Amino acid sequence: MGIERWWVNLGRLFGLKPDSEMVYDRSDKRNQCLITSEFGYFGYVDSALIRNLNRSGAFVETRQRFHVGEVVRLKFPLHYLDPPVEVTGVIAWTGSGGVGVKFNQTEF
Repeated sequence: MGIERWWVNLGRLFGLKPDSEMVYDRSDKRNQCLITSEFGYFGYVDSALIRNLNRSGAFVETRQRFHVGEVVRLKFPLHYLDPPVEVTGVIAWTGSGGVGVKFNQTEF
């Protein structure tokens, strides 16, 4: 299944507007969720929780410390997809409870 179809299905799951009505930039509203994911960085893989998600990025709850600009990879299942979704992104900001990940838009 292509990434575009994945986004359409994800949008339906969260009750989002059709693609033609959405704006994909950093100011996008993130959709609250609780998705267990594999969080890869520097050759390591750890588990983390995705707490909110949209087409441009996600907030990932993690105890690991990162620096802005570091490249990470997220892999997470959605109940109707096989295999799991895999995306690459960069750390856009860090906080005490986790990190903001901006997805690599060339993957979409």
